[in-house]
Amino acid sequence: MGCVSHAAPSFPAERPFMHILHVALGGCLKAPPVSYGITEDTGGHIAYILGAAMAQARLADVHAVDIVTRAFRAPGLDAVHDRTTEEVAPGCRILRLRTSNHAYLSKEALEAEVPALTLAFLDLLRDMPRRPDVIHAHFADAARLARAAEAEFGIPWIYTPHSLALQKGPDADRLPALRTRIASERAAVAGAGAIIVSSRDEAERQLLPYGADAEGRSHCLAPGVDLAPLSDATAADGLLEPFLRDPSLPILLAVARPVLKKNLIGLIETYAASPVLQGRANLVILAGLRDGIVQGPAEQNHVLRGLFDCVDRHGLWGKVALPPRHDARQLRALYDRAAQGGVFVNPAFHEPFGLTLIEAAQAGVPVVATRNGGPVDIVAQLGHGALVDPQDPAQIAAACLRLMDDPDRAARARMAQVRALAVFDWGDWAERSVALCRTLGQPAARP
Repeated sequence: MGCVSHAAPSFPAERPFMHILHVALGGCLKAPPVSYGITEDTGGHIAYILGAAMAQARLADVHAVDIVTRAFRAPGLDAVHDRTTEEVAPGCRILRLRTSNHAYLSKEALEAEVPALTLAFLDLLRDMPRRPDVIHAHFADAARLARAAEAEFGIPWIYTPHSLALQKGPDADRLPALRTRIASERAAVAGAGAIIVSSRDEAERQLLPYGADAEGRSHCLAPGVDLAPLSDATAADGLLEPFLRDPSLPILLAVARPVLKKNLIGLIETYAASPVLQGRANLVILAGLRDGIVQGPAEQNHVLRGLFDCVDRHGLWGKVALPPRHDARQLRALYDRAAQGGVFVNPAFHEPFGLTLIEAAQAGVPVVATRNGGPVDIVAQLGHGALVDPQDPAQIAAACLRLMDDPDRAARARMAQVRALAVFDWGDWAERSVALCRTLGQPAARP
């Protein structure tokens, strides 16, 4: 059957203005700019939530959009995360829930805090002069709060999984560490009024193990991206010069959190195994934000040590850049540099969607991506790029070289850029999501 694609219907002029509330508990969620990668849970889902909420707030028929997350304070993290309210944009704000635990918590550690967060969330809703018409829960922990709000106040809710535990491997449901999360995901899929996903792969394959009716209640809404404008093409020069012997070469660019599933070590192994690729391009990997390679969580430290060890073992110093920090302006400059003869690479073992692929395409960069997950849809929609087996280094290298050597490279990249800008647009996402919200029933009863 596939996922349902919703057009944005015309509503009568007297339609009520909507109040939409997003819930996302993990990571460092704040108003832009966001330091993506500053923790292992501060990734693409935060860009999605902010982009979605701000786009909805710009619609004439939306009264307000709130984003509920968790308050915390921690050394090295912005003090704004301990602020109860933060303005994001006109009509859009962040509200933070407080419990007795003030520490930053990883996704796994959040599980124990969900009951207290649920009580805090119900109190927040109880005190609102106007409760939201719909709740959009991001991840299964947020869905538990949404279910409680539906039971208490009758507020309908939507679920976006972003990443599902059953995609972590064939034995995921047998791992004690994942059982609670999988059970929460099953409950979220079963209980949501609708499920919003970004790709057909999510709807038709990733959600299928969670229930026979999940696919039919899934709605594919292509998200947008908020790519920073190119203000200074040289902004990233200082990031690369300490690492690269010949910075004038094109670059193979990868941007991902330093976690095992992103296969960044495998990308360096691919580069090391291809002398031709080494002679043609430098490899640049933005693996989050770091202060050394031992201060972070265990998995992050393991991956960072592996990256440096791999470069050292293969004698790749001078050809590989691993900058410790970057900002949006520097990332935009790196996309521009990759567009000049280079390639963007996503070698993840599995990628639920792949927002950075869209960013790269919108900047005019050809993409090589894993064949596992959402990139299958993205590359098809772009009409340009290559899908590869992430465990086949020769295939990855060959795809990079093929795109670099394509005589029609510039024209194909421009075509993909135009398509990326047209298909992946937050304004369109917002119109379609609000249309879906209006199908979930009448606005919640007012106090």
